[in-house]
Amino acid sequence: MNLALRPTEIPTGTPLPDDWTVVTDGRAIGRIMRVQRAGGSWAWFWSFYLFPNSAADRGDADSLDAAKAAFRARVEAVGPFDPATMRRE
Repeated sequence: MNLALRPTEIPTGTPLPDDWTVVTDGRAIGRIMRVQRAGGSWAWFWSFYLFPNSAADRGDADSLDAAKAAFRARVEAVGPFDPATMRRE
């Protein structure tokens, strides 16, 4: 599956730095963004929009590349799903 990142569109119209929507075939299927955690540390949070969602469909990583790899690994582990409905096939 071809995955790409595009800046996340937010209502103010101004994209935030380090905030990405994961897309395939023009459809948003997840998000990766840099977040500050309690205590001031930074992490890359990723989330796969699959329904029903489980704790395995999101996580943290130390870098953008690690977050992209974790996201791809989760998509591949899930197996076939319909990007239009975000449900498993």
